[in-house]
Amino acid sequence: MDVHKFRATLGQHPLAYMSAEFALDDRLPIYSGGLGVLAGDIVRQADDLELPFVAIGLLYKEGYFKQSITLAGEQKEYYPLLDPADAPIALVVNTEGQRILVKIPMQNREVVVQIWEYCQGDASVYLLDMDIPENDQADRSITRRLYPTDPSIRLLQEMILGIGGVRTLMQLHIHPSIYHLNESHSAFAIFEIAHHYMEEYDMSFADAYDYGRQKIVFTNHTLVPAGNEVFIKAMVTEYLATYAKHLGLPINDMLAKGETPSSESFSLSTLALNMACRMNTVSKLHSVEAKKIWPDKDLPAITNGVHLPTWVSADLKSQAPDFNIADVQNLDATELWRIHMMAKHRLIDEVKFQTGRDLKSDVLVMTWARRIADYKQPELLFSDMEKLARLVNNDQPVQFILAGKAHPGDAVGHSHIRNILQAIKQQGLNGHVVFIPNYTIGLSDVLVSGSDVWINTPQRGAEASGTSGMKAGANGVLQCSISDGWVDEIDLAGIGWTLPDQNTAAALYQVIEQDIVPLYYQRENNVPLEWVNRMKQTIALIWGQFSAKRMVEEYIDILYRPALELENLQKHEHNWRRNYRTRQLP
Repeated sequence: MDVHKFRATLGQHPLAYMSAEFALDDRLPIYSGGLGVLAGDIVRQADDLELPFVAIGLLYKEGYFKQSITLAGEQKEYYPLLDPADAPIALVVNTEGQRILVKIPMQNREVVVQIWEYCQGDASVYLLDMDIPENDQADRSITRRLYPTDPSIRLLQEMILGIGGVRTLMQLHIHPSIYHLNESHSAFAIFEIAHHYMEEYDMSFADAYDYGRQKIVFTNHTLVPAGNEVFIKAMVTEYLATYAKHLGLPINDMLAKGETPSSESFSLSTLALNMACRMNTVSKLHSVEAKKIWPDKDLPAITNGVHLPTWVSADLKSQAPDFNIADVQNLDATELWRIHMMAKHRLIDEVKFQTGRDLKSDVLVMTWARRIADYKQPELLFSDMEKLARLVNNDQPVQFILAGKAHPGDAVGHSHIRNILQAIKQQGLNGHVVFIPNYTIGLSDVLVSGSDVWINTPQRGAEASGTSGMKAGANGVLQCSISDGWVDEIDLAGIGWTLPDQNTAAALYQVIEQDIVPLYYQRENNVPLEWVNRMKQTIALIWGQFSAKRMVEEYIDILYRPALELENLQKHEHNWRRNYRTRQLP
């Protein structure tokens, strides 16, 4: 596709990407898992492609949480306060050095946000912050934590992200060609976009809404209820009433856009699906499953991808700086194995640093690392302790690494962590099976490059895409996975191992014992030649089909370009000054 031509089409009207979380830097802990990691990769890839691009999120000064594990195996959350001076962000000010403040009507009052900017090359991520003296103490805490357990705070955050996000862009003189909603958290944006056109062109709400929705595309990332929030309608009515009055609208006209069949609740996903002009799912299987829930919606699949320059190890990149697959294919097996072993030694050092446990570099390492949630089946490996003990104590042993956080409000997720840690302790598996606390993008970087095998065991149809296996595969880590999400789109025969979605635990033990272990320990001059051959095939697969570059180019072809073609979005626009890359505004 012609990215240069599309870039020219946008001109000074950038793409605006709105997300509740971004994994940009571990000094900026405003992410919880895959959604934020994907958002960070999209920011990086947009900058690589030199797209006119801005992003909007929230600054959570207490972040998601840091995870600690008690002696009893319980997850405990703590929330160190972020000092912005220690983070790679800058306060957005005008030419006189004064903070730019954005006012947002909410409930029976008006709140204020200040704006921070994170720069990824020429791409800016603007983060809204309510923790300022202009707000009362209760309001200052609204944006303190990512994904709080209180639904009322979640709703307020989503009003700030959607309504406040659009107001922020307008106040910065940024008038996007397209608003891309990364999940439905920012769906309230449609009302502020409509408000802008009502004021600017004296449109009715209906006309402004129809015009504004032509600028909105939406990506659904999950069908799991926790990712598709539903709020009590009465609470939404209370919180939006002042804003509706500000717009001069009956509140019921706004709520109708997100009303659920019960009419007693309000769904942000329903709102997003009703108002976006284009939408997508994040894998082909996800598209099939989503159509069962929303049969009247057009939900094409744009399978997720990963930003190769971020996730491929420096040593491997040095051999293929342009990610030319032929460069890897032409590598001598001994050299690729040496590169992998360097990454594995870094992983072993990190495990020692984090846990005090000594893993061995000459022993097979299999890793399960992701958010701890019930549908991801984190305890599958511990289904048969006798078989697990045999694997780790064999003459050709296996070492297992696990990592992940459970949401503070997820009691089942907490129990999974407790059960795993108690099993490790009670069965004497320390030193063979290791749980690393406080899973971050920094830790992920070491895991996806230094592991030998990546394990993925979600309930089929529940993992919309998943990207951790892509990151590992991009480094030549072999895949052992249920055929779900992105894995459902490939054939692992002769490359990795596909697990059945029924009797998965028994199949996992069998494939490790009968296939993976013998292949790993089959050596010639201390190099597992067939294993390395599979590493090359895995790298070629990920680099060729699952890069963020391919993903963003598909966004352009399937979402952005068709949205722009619905109408000439420039025809009613004033020739506003769009200086959207500067922190200093008049």
